[in-house]
Amino acid sequence: VSTQSTGGHEPPNFRAHFAGWDFRFRTPKNKIAPGDGVTLASDALAELERENYPYSELADGKCPVGVDPCTKENYLEDEEFLLVFGMDRAKFQNLAKWRKINLKKEKKLF
Repeated sequence: VSTQSTGGHEPPNFRAHFAGWDFRFRTPKNKIAPGDGVTLASDALAELERENYPYSELADGKCPVGVDPCTKENYLEDEEFLLVFGMDRAKFQNLAKWRKINLKKEKKLF
């Protein structure tokens, strides 16, 4: 048997499961409006699925959501990678680890 009740009118056997809950304070329905800091799930997913970011977003000291801070250079477009580092990805990968780290520090991607 299932029952349906509205907020504030729950049966006592339901309220017994929530001892610390104060049922006097309820949030009004439809309180959330667009532009109230609410992000749609589709927008959040699209942001997480981004594969490339402009250099300005990666070098500003903050790491965008979903970006591995240790490999920020991998999120640059190929053309922008060439402009920032002055070499293509293959040549960069062949450098010694200490050299890559120094270049990334110089370009504010470390």
